[in-house]
Amino acid sequence: MEVKRWEAYVSYFQSFENFYVHKKNDLISLQEISSSLQLLKDKCLKLDCIKPGDIVAAKYENDGLWYRAKILNSVKGAFTAQFIDYGNSELLSNFKKLPKKLASYHALAYQCTLDNVDEEYKIKVNNEAYYDIVFEFITSIEVVLTVLNYEEPYLVKMKWDERNIKVFLNNFFSYGITHQTYETLKKIDQIDKMMQVTLIYTESINEFYIETEDSEQIKNKIEYELENGKVWEAVIEYKIGKMVIAKRATDNRWYRVRILEINEIGITCYFIDYGIKEICTEFYEVFGYLKSAPPFIKRCSLHMPNVKKKKLFTYLSQSFVDEMAQYINQKMFIRIMKPGEPWVVELFVDGLNVAKVIEPKPVVIFQVNHVNAITIQVNSPGRLVVIDKLSKIENLPFVQKPQVDKIYGAFINNQWFRVKLMKSLSKKLMDVILVDYGGCIVQVEKLFALPKHIENVKFFFTHCSLGLDERYFSTQKLRQLCSKKTEFQMMVLQNNFIDGHCILIMSDGKDVKQLIKKD
Repeated sequence: MEVKRWEAYVSYFQSFENFYVHKKNDLISLQEISSSLQLLKDKCLKLDCIKPGDIVAAKYENDGLWYRAKILNSVKGAFTAQFIDYGNSELLSNFKKLPKKLASYHALAYQCTLDNVDEEYKIKVNNEAYYDIVFEFITSIEVVLTVLNYEEPYLVKMKWDERNIKVFLNNFFSYGITHQTYETLKKIDQIDKMMQVTLIYTESINEFYIETEDSEQIKNKIEYELENGKVWEAVIEYKIGKMVIAKRATDNRWYRVRILEINEIGITCYFIDYGIKEICTEFYEVFGYLKSAPPFIKRCSLHMPNVKKKKLFTYLSQSFVDEMAQYINQKMFIRIMKPGEPWVVELFVDGLNVAKVIEPKPVVIFQVNHVNAITIQVNSPGRLVVIDKLSKIENLPFVQKPQVDKIYGAFINNQWFRVKLMKSLSKKLMDVILVDYGGCIVQVEKLFALPKHIENVKFFFTHCSLGLDERYFSTQKLRQLCSKKTEFQMMVLQNNFIDGHCILIMSDGKDVKQLIKKD
């Protein structure tokens, strides 16, 4: 299917499953139609001349303007009609005949459904307090739609500000960040800036918190203002997403919060400077520095442009949380790739890009003792080059006195291999490891010097576990999947340098554990 992308505006929003958009390219036509409709001189049609299915000019009483409309049904001396260039339906009573030229334009509102929306968001948007803010936001922005099918209602993915619209829904429903708050926070940020930070805690790959070098100063000033504030004004209007000063129910201290939910239990708030959610009491208007100061901890999301599949993000998130657990409260560096909320960042620990560390690696499997005892070899581009070059070499210089732990060439079964010398068993035999083939140990009589560009290529193999219950998964099926040339994608879910890392392996995009279940 050819992927269609539209630059568009939402003309009418009822829910995530039912909204209408204007294509940006249609706006001139839309203006021409609107101008022509307002100039119509014909008298209004008698209602008994109208029937369901007719396309007419209809007057919208809220603004007194004329629009193209399709008659849906009659209701007690009036008709329900849908404005075909906007999407909404209304009960109307003033209609005019539509000239042929205006009737010839196709409907300029396209019905859409947002792809894969969380059920929680669908339920919340039915609440008027949430709906009004979502409606105001989504009908005021230019969006980019990726269309996933061929007919109405069009199933679409939606982006704004180069981010999936679900990021903004999550911002609003989970953190109380409205459109206006997002824009305010974004103005503070500096894109592509490298800075030293301290990792505070990690919730997932899309939610981890850091402190910047300025955090301590900001924190001290905020806390001073909260503890020594003058007389505050009590909040009169309670609104979802509103930033206020509130007292935390558990410790009776004052905090900056955003209102998340209002119900009979109480008012749940997001603590701007601490990344937690709790019920608060005693609400006051925020002002001055308390209103303008940025959060002294910052929510971040890891920049991983090469990973597109949602399921992979679930596994990567597990890997990321495990990997970063050892670095809590330690300093590292970030580079801001996308400003706003959250920051989308590259994260560097000890000079290594964390995204590169945790992203799926191509591997081959060499030993399968059972599903929780396997040996994998990273199938890096360097390994493939080494294997290719060794296949073309005819002779290598003999080494008279090889040294333990050094890399050499060995001629085994009429083929050259890179090996690492472990020990000499006798004057004739030596134990060596096949460093490009899963660390298998073999015995050889002679070793040979490799060219430096082959000798120095890095290699990596390790012992791993799939973390599966052997009662339900077949070692034999796993062995049948594996050969020295079969490549898998591997992610480390939990580091374990003693018993073997717990890993996930995938074959052609499928989780291998689904392929090795016992019958």
